[in-house]
Amino acid sequence: MKIIRRTFNSAIVALLCTGTAAFAQKDTGKLIVGYPAGQSVDAVARLLADRLGPAIGRTLIVENMPGQSGSIALEAVARMPADGSIMTLSASAAIAGNPVLYKNVRYDSVKDFEPVGLIYDAPLVLMVNTTLPIKSLEELIAYAKENRGKVNYSSPGNGSVSHLAMSELMRRTGIEMTHVPYQGAAKSLTDLAAGQVQVSFDAYGAAQPFLAGGRVRPIAVSSSERISVLPAVPTVAESGLADFDLVPWVGLLAPAGTPRAVVDKVSEELAKIVRSPDFSQRIIGLGGRPRFKSAAEFKSFVRVEVDRWTAIIKSSGARLE
Repeated sequence: MKIIRRTFNSAIVALLCTGTAAFAQKDTGKLIVGYPAGQSVDAVARLLADRLGPAIGRTLIVENMPGQSGSIALEAVARMPADGSIMTLSASAAIAGNPVLYKNVRYDSVKDFEPVGLIYDAPLVLMVNTTLPIKSLEELIAYAKENRGKVNYSSPGNGSVSHLAMSELMRRTGIEMTHVPYQGAAKSLTDLAAGQVQVSFDAYGAAQPFLAGGRVRPIAVSSSERISVLPAVPTVAESGLADFDLVPWVGLLAPAGTPRAVVDKVSEELAKIVRSPDFSQRIIGLGGRPRFKSAAEFKSFVRVEVDRWTAIIKSSGARLE
C-alpha cells in the first residue's frame, strides 16, 4: 500500500512539476529583431517589450538576429512555432523590399506572417549641402539638369530605402545624379555635411544632428504630410510631384498560423501602447510618427506595400546578392 501511495505521490509531483514548467514556458515569449542592438528598431523593440509583455501576460525577451537588412530574422520567424510565443518587429524594407532585392530570400511576405499591427513610420528628409544654392526641390531639379553628371547623392547602401526613394524621385523628375552608397547613414551624412556629396535622402532620426549642425539643409520630406519636427519643410508632393509618398515603416508580425484570438489580443494591447503619450513621444524623439493599424488593417496595408515597393525596386534596377 505504501509503495502504491509513494508511486501515486511521485506521479502527482512529476505532473505538478511538468505543469509548472509548461506554465513558465507559456509565460515567456520572444520578440525577434532583425537589426543590431542600439539601432532605432531595436530601441523601440525594447521599449515595446517592457510594456506589451505585462499586458499580454508574458515576459517578452528581445532577441537580435541581424543580417541581410532584416531578412535573416524574418526567415527564422517564418519557421518558428505559431503558438503566440514568437513575434517580430520588422521594417518595411525587410517585408516589402528584400524579397525582390535579394536573390536568396526564403520567405513569402504575405503568406508566411500574420500581421499584428503597424506601429510607426519614419519619413525621409531630402537634404542638400548648404554650400549649394538650393533651397527647394524645384531648384534642385534645375541645378541637376544644368550640372548633369556632376551631382552626387549618398545613401546608407545599395537597395536601402534612401537609395530607392532617390531613384524614384529621379525617375519622376527626369534628373540624373550619381549614387554614392555607404555602409550606414552616419558616414553617408557625414560626407554630405562635409561636401563630399551634394544630396541625400534619409530618415530624420539619422539626419537630425547634421541638420542641427547647419551644414545640411532640408528641402522636402517624403511623406504626404509635413512632419511635426520640420513644420516649415514642404513635402515632395507639395513641391510638384503629386502623390509622392514613400515612407518606411515598422510593424509587429507573428508566424502564419498564430491563433486569431492571440493576434487580436496582442493587437488590442498594442493599440493602447502606441497611442499612449509616453510611447508616442519616444517614437517622435527617434524621428518617427506613431501610426497604429489593427491586425486586419495592417494585413491589407502590407499587401499594398509589397506591390508598391516591388514596382519601385524593379524600376530602380537595384539588385543585391
